Amino acid sequence: MGKWKLKDILLYILIVLVPSILGSIYLIYWQNERQTAIAKEETAMFAHIHKNDIDRFIAETITRLETLAFIIGGNLPMKHKQMESILNGLLDDDQRFDRLSFLADEREVNGSKYWIKLARQTKKTVVSKAHKENDKILTTIVTPIIDLSSEQVSGFLIADVRLDYIKNIIKVVNPHISFCLYDSDRSILFATKQKRNEKIEMISVHLNNVPWKIEAYVPPLDKKQLLLSSIHWILLIVVVTHIIFLLIKYWLLKRATMYERIQNEAQKLELVGTLAASTAHEIRNPLAGIKGFIQLLSEKHKDQESQLYFSVIEKEIARINQIVSEFLVLGKPTAQKLERCDLREIVTELHPIIESQAHLHNVLYTLDFPSIPLPIFCSKDHLKQVILNLAKNALESMPKNGMLTISLSKEKTWAKLQVKDTGCGIPKEMLDKIFQPFFTLKETGTGLGLVVCKRIIEMYDGKITIDSVVNKGTTVTVLLPLQREERVDTRE
Repeated sequence: MGKWKLKDILLYILIVLVPSILGSIYLIYWQNERQTAIAKEETAMFAHIHKNDIDRFIAETITRLETLAFIIGGNLPMKHKQMESILNGLLDDDQRFDRLSFLADEREVNGSKYWIKLARQTKKTVVSKAHKENDKILTTIVTPIIDLSSEQVSGFLIADVRLDYIKNIIKVVNPHISFCLYDSDRSILFATKQKRNEKIEMISVHLNNVPWKIEAYVPPLDKKQLLLSSIHWILLIVVVTHIIFLLIKYWLLKRATMYERIQNEAQKLELVGTLAASTAHEIRNPLAGIKGFIQLLSEKHKDQESQLYFSVIEKEIARINQIVSEFLVLGKPTAQKLERCDLREIVTELHPIIESQAHLHNVLYTLDFPSIPLPIFCSKDHLKQVILNLAKNALESMPKNGMLTISLSKEKTWAKLQVKDTGCGIPKEMLDKIFQPFFTLKETGTGLGLVVCKRIIEMYDGKITIDSVVNKGTTVTVLLPLQREERVDTRE
């Protein structure tokens, strides 16, 4: 591989490096946002799950205590041993209770005097603040016992509930969860895995049965995992940018090759023009002398064999003269006076010549042109040369009983000339070479006829195209700009 040029390096940076870097940065940012959103959704889901677990835990505990209080209230007065037996049985059966007792008055037990008074006033179960005792996290629930006969509060069930019981359940269900449970005073009841950190994003969920709140922490993203999840997309971006780079390089190389080919063709034409300008007259002068001497000799030698030789020599001299004339057109054109002409009149003047040639080749010839004028600025001789050349090519490409059609029309701002034949056609792979100098499909052709036609048409800002199908025929289309104003022009 050759050395890269500066423009190739700049193109590689622009097409590959910059998009790959920017695309990778955006992709990693997008993946980060996406995984962060997923982590938030999962954290919120787990927070609500545990919120429901804690709510259910508190609700079930309160329900059991209220059920027990209702049973006791309906059997008052109850003996002390019977009461103690019921409470001990419940304490043994339910691991959530650390201590369970009955109080008949409002004396303070474990700092719960306020809650006992509140339960008496509301006649409803009250959940007190949490506290630690012997490395246990406890919360006291006070349930009033209502005497069903008098509907008065006759005592209280005081239960110390172990919150670490539900903490352990959460750890078993979700060992990777990280959250804190706060009471109404923002005191931590318990936390799992990590402590509260202001820099970590969190999801807050309030409980329904008690004035507590869960703050679940969104886990930080694993940078290595983030990179691994993005690497295949990054590789795809790199591959796609390299493919685009190679396609652009191919397109630029193809364009450069085409431009080089056009330059080569232009150099060929320039070379031919230079040779034509320097040698055309020198060729024609001795050619005229040779032609004159041949005519004199032909008058002197009248025998049939000599006349045959003289006719062959005269035809070859005419052929040389035609080639020299085409060389002159390919070279730098001489000053030509351009005039406003009707394209219909030019074709009409050539009609007898083309018709006679068609009869000579046993070809059916038709001419079709519109009733409206087709004014163009041109040199009549140049345009006649183009039309005759195209008609000659068409006639020579057809066998007997072929059809030659020349038609004129107006197409927007163009005068349109079409020469259509039913000849052998041109192979598709040859169409791109048809306007190259010295390229010909004829055995005796010079390969300059269509080059001359194209050069003349382009002199007048026109266009020439060829459509051909093998064994069906060829259509040559010439477009020349229509003119609206009278003017006289000269072109070098």
